[in-house]
Amino acid sequence: KLVRSTMANISVWEKVWQEVRSGLVSSVGAEAALFPLDTIKLQQQVYGGTAASVLKRLMAQKGLRGVYQGLIGRLIQTITSNVGFFVWQTVFVQLSLRKVQVTEPGREKLGTVTALIVNMLAQQFNRLLTTPFDVVASVNQADPNSKGFFHTFYRIGSTGGMADLWRGLPVALLLSLNPALMFTLVGKLSDALKAVRNTPPEGFLSSSDMFWISGISKAVATLLTYPLIRAKAVIQTTGGDHQGLWGMLAGIVRNEGWLSLYQGVWIMSYKTVLFNSLMMALKQKVSLLLMQWDRFRDRKRREEKRALLEGQFRQSVTPCCSCEMPWEAAARGSTVIYVDGSWCFLHEAQAHILKEGNRLADHLVVGVHSDEVHQESVGTWPAECYAARLGRLRRKPWAATILENAPWEVSAELLDQLKIEKVLGGSVTKTEDCTGGSPKSPNKNRSDVEIPDPYAECKRLGVFEVVPSLNASTEHDEWMRKVMKIAFSNVDASIDWRILVSDGQRAQFGPNPGYRDDDQAGIRRQKSI
Repeated sequence: KLVRSTMANISVWEKVWQEVRSGLVSSVGAEAALFPLDTIKLQQQVYGGTAASVLKRLMAQKGLRGVYQGLIGRLIQTITSNVGFFVWQTVFVQLSLRKVQVTEPGREKLGTVTALIVNMLAQQFNRLLTTPFDVVASVNQADPNSKGFFHTFYRIGSTGGMADLWRGLPVALLLSLNPALMFTLVGKLSDALKAVRNTPPEGFLSSSDMFWISGISKAVATLLTYPLIRAKAVIQTTGGDHQGLWGMLAGIVRNEGWLSLYQGVWIMSYKTVLFNSLMMALKQKVSLLLMQWDRFRDRKRREEKRALLEGQFRQSVTPCCSCEMPWEAAARGSTVIYVDGSWCFLHEAQAHILKEGNRLADHLVVGVHSDEVHQESVGTWPAECYAARLGRLRRKPWAATILENAPWEVSAELLDQLKIEKVLGGSVTKTEDCTGGSPKSPNKNRSDVEIPDPYAECKRLGVFEVVPSLNASTEHDEWMRKVMKIAFSNVDASIDWRILVSDGQRAQFGPNPGYRDDDQAGIRRQKSI
């Protein structure tokens, strides 16, 4: 469940990064393992003959090294082609899904036709960028006298120019239907298998399931598009682009017959079906392993950060009305009590709980949250800066010591390090005080997020005590009162206060804010009249 919720909440670019990592490892591993089959398949497509005769010829010419000719170049092509497709497929699918969700908010997957079109567009876009690598890799692998991938790249580019590097592009674009059809079938077969097993739609299939699902999907896609695949291989390897797709297909039929359109289909099927099955199975396994590693790494980072903060608890305690530290007071038998908050404006309800804490404790530790902790916890920045809040608290006689930059949640480690015996909270909770009375974040982007109880651990340990609040005032209420007071006491306002409040009368905030309401002022007003 944690894995599924994590997947649901990550961004498009985080998904792209996951696809890059898993696609890179799986495609390189599968290609390296099945490369001899790829070599035999390519030689058979270009020069004809049976798989056995092709293998015999390669072994006779160069021995075992012959079936691995062009491995580096093919790996480069595989990385650019497969990883590139996974990247663009993820981007296109996620963007399309977001467009669909505007009109259908509950939609989590694209329809069959839409998925096929989006996958095909992703592959076509990828082909535009990676066709030169495919051309060079095929020539390098088919030519027994090739001097390597980069030499072949330079030779084709320098002799044939850009057009030669992109030869066979129209066929390659048309063949985008092959992987698009395969990945669409993979998605639909995966959904069908989940439905049969009553697995949630967002759940994961095993790598063995993905192996045979990918194999079936690729076999269907290959049989439907193989004549185009053979034509592309011949065009890119021999440079017969001048004939065009249909001319190349007609030439193959004229010279070798109709069945020759499927020359090499079986070795191609073995290679491509095994390759894609192995690649998708590895990709599934690698994706899960990388996800588990990311979770482990993030958990370790959080634990290290927490340990660092917890180790600094004592270092963050500073004297206020006492030079004695709380753990020193506890060592001589004093009652150490802790209360924390943001303490914006230090309104009457906040002052009340501090006074009660001071009365109940021999040593009162007051925690003050930083601006960042406040914002991270409730989703909005405090109404007053940290320095102003801390400075006002220091001028009051209630806190023996102050825990600066206090964490939002009170942990068992904090209690243990500072030797705190009891933690106080108001009946109007800290969360309600900081959010204006709501247990949820006031931030519009996080309005549906309920803020966790910061005293859950204290309650579990039985050291939390609720102090009845003086009233229901919150920091937001106090902020509104101050705003209203400033607004109606502005002597430069277009409406004069004396129009709103008669001489000698008192308003909610006192007598005529901004003016001296004494006898001398009355004499001056009479003289001015």
